[in-house]
Amino acid sequence: MKSKRTMFGAVLTAVVSALAPGATAVADDPSPLPTQAYATISAGKQINVGPAAQPVHVSWGFWDGGAQVPTPTDETLVIDARDLAGIANVSADDPRCEAEGRVFTCVNEESTQSRSVDFTLRAAPGATLGDTGTIKYAVTAEHGTGATATAKVVVGVPNLVVGKVPDTTHAAVGSRIDIPLRLRNTGDLATDRRIQLRWASEGGLLFDHKFSNCTYDEDFDPEPAGRTTVTCVVTAPVAVGATVELSSPLTAKVGKRVLTNVVDYSASLLEPGQEPATGGVGRHQGTGPALRLVPASGAEGAFEKGAEGRFTVAADNSADFAATVEVDQDRWALDFRAVNHGPASVYVVDEKPVVVVDVVLPKGMVGSRNIYEEGEDRPYGECLLRVSATETAPFEAGHRRYVCPVPFDLTPGKSQLFILRVKLTEDYDGAKGTATVRPGPAGVPLHDPDASNDSVTFSFDAQTTPTAPTTPTTPTTTAPSGGTLPATGTTHTALVVTAGAGALLLGTVVLVGLQRRRSH
Repeated sequence: MKSKRTMFGAVLTAVVSALAPGATAVADDPSPLPTQAYATISAGKQINVGPAAQPVHVSWGFWDGGAQVPTPTDETLVIDARDLAGIANVSADDPRCEAEGRVFTCVNEESTQSRSVDFTLRAAPGATLGDTGTIKYAVTAEHGTGATATAKVVVGVPNLVVGKVPDTTHAAVGSRIDIPLRLRNTGDLATDRRIQLRWASEGGLLFDHKFSNCTYDEDFDPEPAGRTTVTCVVTAPVAVGATVELSSPLTAKVGKRVLTNVVDYSASLLEPGQEPATGGVGRHQGTGPALRLVPASGAEGAFEKGAEGRFTVAADNSADFAATVEVDQDRWALDFRAVNHGPASVYVVDEKPVVVVDVVLPKGMVGSRNIYEEGEDRPYGECLLRVSATETAPFEAGHRRYVCPVPFDLTPGKSQLFILRVKLTEDYDGAKGTATVRPGPAGVPLHDPDASNDSVTFSFDAQTTPTAPTTPTTPTTTAPSGGTLPATGTTHTALVVTAGAGALLLGTVVLVGLQRRRSH
């Protein structure tokens, strides 16, 4: 006799099966799980070769869809370059690889060995520009399927370099600016692939969505369109030695938050079938005519040495930064803030802070601890030991002078908090200390319109003797008037520009690369 529970369960299963659309089909045709791992190969689809050795990287891997099949063993990669006779010569220095003519067999005998091989290709003597051949890859393994892939090898190398774009200064807020671009092919072969043009902007420029073959990816952190990536793909070839320019320049509006906007731009050749790079979370496809490359007119101007460049747009705008401090007599702690009263926003450039807080503790008092948390979602910033006017070192207790760099972007109304614990070294008579906001090592002028709030003085009650708490406590903080306390913080290396040497140069005007981070 069946139990009531079993009978009820059977009835319920039948009802659910009858009511669930497609339930029977799923039960009758379950997805089969693999019985061995599937092999995959990752390699470029086109390789251009010249007289110099061209490095080539090929890798492989296995997946089982979660079936937990046996681990592949005795993995073998075969590089077959027989079709490249008279076109390109192959060289592989990897000790796992053995050559037999133009065929290289590379074997992994241990599961811990790398699933990749690096080799080089070089144009064969007497090869004609434009000659093509095919290189073949094959992977086999015990307990794994095989996989194959091919790459087209072309004799000749196109080489695109970008023209220098001049910096824009004194741009009026609300005005529009043109962003031109020139390219030159300094290689020995015309481009035969799609060309990707990319502009990565940080600082508040508002790009017009005017070209149908361009995407405009706008990030909304820390503010709408604070960061924008424009990606355009053009197909027309660029002949050897030719100089071309955009059929019409990009245009952008100088937003009300722009202080100094940094734009990194580049040109690259896309692999066959490769999707263009994109960024940001708010993507817009451009409208209007397609952007094209046309023969350059007028004076050619200067060019970069490679396919990347940078320019800045400095607006006639300002950022009123103020220093504030709260004294916690009970815990002998100081809560410092750098507050941005606007109207412009500031963006960290190349991991270099735009603003720092310079702290001078009162005579008879030294720092004992910096309350600091790493990570983007941490509210407390790091303070560094001031060594000189141009150098800092990691925090060290027992000193009176510290520098606290603002690690992230700050929009108007936002602030960065720093917490220092202090202790006495001698009789304290109520002497005052100072906290002052100053331009940071990014070298971006703030054009601060109100110097009266740049510095603030503070002191402790001279009648109270400090006692160090045995257990660290988290201080209560309050946001500046009209703003909210952002989550700010970063990794140690992002705050200390030369962490290995323990140094952070102050006031250095050097722009070499753009790091993109989220801020809050």
